[in-house]
Amino acid sequence: MSYGVGIDLGTSFTSAAVATSTGVRMANLGPGIVVPSLATPGPGGTLLTGLAAANSPNATTNPGLLARGFKRRLGDPTRLILGGAAYTPAALMAAQLRDVLAQISTTQGGPPATITLTCPAIWGPYRREQFAEVPRLAGMPHYQLTTEPEAAATHYTNERRLGNGEIVAVYDLGGGTFDTTILRVQPHGMEILGTPEGIEHMGGIDFDDALLTHLDDKLDGAISALDPEDPIHASALAAIHTLITRAKERLSTEPDLTLIIPLPTGNDEVYLSRQDLNTMIHPSLQLTTDAVHRTITSAGIHANDVSAILLAGGSSRIPLIHQTLAKEFNKPIRAALHPKHTVALGAATTATRNTQPTYKNHQPVTPPQTLTTPPTIRTPPPPLPSTAPPKNNLRKWLIPVAAAIAVIAVIAVIATYITTSNTETRDPEPVAGTTQRGGPLPVFNGTVAKPFVGLVGSEKNGWTGTEFGANGAEDGPVAARPDGKGGLKVTWSGEGGAQVYFQSQPGSGGNQDLSRYFDNNGAIVFDATLLKPPTSAVSMEVHCTYPCRAKVTDTKLLKQLPVGKQVTVKLPLRCFVENRAEQWDPRAINTPWLMNTNGSLEMTVSNVRWEEGAANDPAATRCDQLS
Repeated sequence: MSYGVGIDLGTSFTSAAVATSTGVRMANLGPGIVVPSLATPGPGGTLLTGLAAANSPNATTNPGLLARGFKRRLGDPTRLILGGAAYTPAALMAAQLRDVLAQISTTQGGPPATITLTCPAIWGPYRREQFAEVPRLAGMPHYQLTTEPEAAATHYTNERRLGNGEIVAVYDLGGGTFDTTILRVQPHGMEILGTPEGIEHMGGIDFDDALLTHLDDKLDGAISALDPEDPIHASALAAIHTLITRAKERLSTEPDLTLIIPLPTGNDEVYLSRQDLNTMIHPSLQLTTDAVHRTITSAGIHANDVSAILLAGGSSRIPLIHQTLAKEFNKPIRAALHPKHTVALGAATTATRNTQPTYKNHQPVTPPQTLTTPPTIRTPPPPLPSTAPPKNNLRKWLIPVAAAIAVIAVIAVIATYITTSNTETRDPEPVAGTTQRGGPLPVFNGTVAKPFVGLVGSEKNGWTGTEFGANGAEDGPVAARPDGKGGLKVTWSGEGGAQVYFQSQPGSGGNQDLSRYFDNNGAIVFDATLLKPPTSAVSMEVHCTYPCRAKVTDTKLLKQLPVGKQVTVKLPLRCFVENRAEQWDPRAINTPWLMNTNGSLEMTVSNVRWEEGAANDPAATRCDQLS
């Protein structure tokens, strides 16, 4: 019997649905219907995915070989190293897609007649081109592509009978990303109105990380002190991560619970309430509602014109989301019984409506590349227009990631349009350099190296940077002052978000081409003396004129520094590249060092510089140690 299939390759989970003449139903990929989006090396050079990966020995004894969240990295030129072999994110997604299709074909007694895959609505041409590699590598000859919100709305149309011409907002919060789109129901399908928006790194994974930090604080850093290289500690970390994910899901139906944390030194009990979770994620949810408002405005309509808000994605089951949206928009909130299934069910419905293939590919999955040398990091993006702010507001655009993710999404969409239209684009600002090729780039050592200036900024004062000179400076909850020994003593009081950074300004150096440091295994190097450990998450960032930026979270690293003892910190630049914005351009760096936190922290930094080859030093911090 002929059938169609819809597949949702999600960041955290993969789901599929089958459409036949008798209706549409979920494909049973495992005990929980959906399977985790995981991959790990198997015997004989194979790749295990989904439940096979989750149940493999690597999942508990060697979690470093278990790849997760690789959809987030689609398009990243840096390959993921698993057991000595290098894989692109597309190759890992292709392996999962191939396994899902094989399982469905076995169950159904043959391959599907039509296949529909889904992707976020905010993905531009570059991401979609990279995504096209997934079915090609999986050996899939034909497929259709639809956006996740369109698929979700298609499912609701079948289940709830949305009326022709009805306008709905889709709120899709999954494991790794947030998307929102305004759709009008048409007889032939869904019409996208305005510009879809999304927020990268906003979803269940990030909420898990927030819970992990919360529990670690309650246990006085006992979790962050675990060494992932130690097999016993690694097993405990894997169990804790699983426990946290399940706790988050249970708090959707239970008001509170007590967790038994399996530490190597013995079990610890921690009380956790739904209110605790709400407090952690509320600022993030505010960013999502702001995005919905902007999407409505971009569609040229009023919020009153929206008949309902449709929820999709597993994370949308969190009760606070329903409450927040209902209060904000005063509209019906429509949620499926299983939001994780919504996109796959809609995609399967789409598969039966159009039997004409959209893409044709014939090449099978290629074997993984065995590395003999470190992978090259840099693949330069197309030139982007300068995003520098007006000269009368040179520093105000430097705001922390937590308060600006939604803005990044808007500019990313605009940048995609600019770089793919026929409009001529301008190169980055003229390059300015102060070092000879092969030498270190000095940033600060007693004094700020030209062409940079030192600044402090805080949320309290609108993130307007205050330059510090010989006597230092203070801005709300942050202060930076010379320590009289060639260092800079920086203090965060914990009374709000604040940052310290070094930045070049247009007219005094401008943006610099520092791509050679990324190409040659470079690192950001500085001497640090911890005086008071951080009480909240700390991020280290590099900017190429905000929102063009890359960052790492170095909370765990700072917490483990010995108090009162100077330590040389080496942060590989490849770690920053793994968490970069879509506009990332290493040829146009204007902020080579920025540290931001909402909590309290006190430390002295000196001899801040960039060094080629420093990431090869055995003492350099590994990317998996940054959290």
